[in-house]
Amino acid sequence: MKYHSDRTLADTASAICSMLLFVLFAVCMLIAIAVAAETYGRIKTGYQQSFGSAASIKYVSNKLRSADDVTLLENGGAAISSDGMVCVIWCSDGSLFEKYAMAGDEVTADDGDSISSIDMLDITEHDGLYEITVSAGGQTSSALVRKG
Repeated sequence: MKYHSDRTLADTASAICSMLLFVLFAVCMLIAIAVAAETYGRIKTGYQQSFGSAASIKYVSNKLRSADDVTLLENGGAAISSDGMVCVIWCSDGSLFEKYAMAGDEVTADDGDSISSIDMLDITEHDGLYEITVSAGGQTSSALVRKG
């Protein structure tokens, strides 16, 4: 009988150790998943911020290149005339907006279409070049675009 009870105690200890090892493995996997999710979130946020500023600069520079006439606005945006249409581009409430209207119509910076998420847009003119400066997520990017 003694042999049988020793065997049962050994089986119980083995089962408990196996369960503890499995629980330890599960906890380690949960920690690894949490760390990976946090890292992915930081990478995704950084990518979205850099994409937002790069896409906004490219969008505005293409609009300026194709324009017949550009009027710079006090809020850092621009009114771009081309083919009888006026496109107003500006930044407000953390987004880049645009609004189209017929040439000669009164154009206001209300109810435009959101293009991308940015914090600041500034378009200035220097010696025949437009300087486009965009800030998104704490990063500031600039580009120079030739007139017309």
